[in-house]
Amino acid sequence: MSTKMNIKWKEDAISHFMTELIDYAGLFPPAALSLTEAITNYHSYIHESDSWMLGPFVIPASRLGELKPFKDQFNEQYPLRLSVILSRLRDIEKDLKDIQFFLETYLTAGTIEAIEVPLPPKVDSAFLEKLENKISDYQIFFELQGSNKQLLSTLDSIQVLNQKSSRYFGVKLRMGGVTTNLFPSSEQVAFIIHECWQRDLPLKFTAGMHHPIRQYREEVRAFMHGFVNVFTASIMAYCRSANKEIVQTILQDEDSTNFSFTADTLSWRNLVVSSSEIYNARCFFVTSYGSCSFDEPRKELGELAIFHEEAIQ
Repeated sequence: MSTKMNIKWKEDAISHFMTELIDYAGLFPPAALSLTEAITNYHSYIHESDSWMLGPFVIPASRLGELKPFKDQFNEQYPLRLSVILSRLRDIEKDLKDIQFFLETYLTAGTIEAIEVPLPPKVDSAFLEKLENKISDYQIFFELQGSNKQLLSTLDSIQVLNQKSSRYFGVKLRMGGVTTNLFPSSEQVAFIIHECWQRDLPLKFTAGMHHPIRQYREEVRAFMHGFVNVFTASIMAYCRSANKEIVQTILQDEDSTNFSFTADTLSWRNLVVSSSEIYNARCFFVTSYGSCSFDEPRKELGELAIFHEEAIQ
């Protein structure tokens, strides 16, 4: 599959916006593919012209042992890049052994680029420090849950950890699922984006963002967050200090014509950021999002009329 953005853009705004934006989570609902199907898809994607949009393959640590039969499909030039979700916080050593087994099996044909850690609603700095001591060498993203008060406490604890550590820990926010209750409101998402920006915490997202622009979907009876909305809002928070109200307004915008890419800029209404600012925001603040589909997001993005003529080859 190829979109009209199968480009050689290295400095352009859309390139910096989309580079490695989509972590492939084909194992998870609603796709819920078998490991064979998901790995076959990922192998195909890394050889396509749109591979520059693709991030790591998302997998639970408990399933790393199942990857051994697929080793010959990958190599040093085209490795199996993973983002690993810890499966057993009470038995983290088992997950770490599975990670080590994968690395020893794949050698240069596989890499682990991030560890994702689901957190309980109530945590403190001591708990996070224990995790840090057990998990070395990897970027870690903590998946949040709980009330706003609990979320603020967790964000404060992660900030404290970052101030003490030589590594930098980030936040993962779930944006949807297969039922209505799994979709956070735009107000909740704006709250997290703003609070992460204030604390200088890297942020990634997962689930519920197949479509570029926010839209109501009958199959889940909810508004699904658009990934263009979410990343534009986050970039504007990082680069233009957009407050919670502006961030929420961007998240709620269902009119694609309010978003525009030229070769050198991204704009939403009267807010504009340059290509280099997008690059900085993507590097240091808003990293990627997990999606069980790689085809749907890029296909729908390519169909939008949000690109000025000079931004398209």
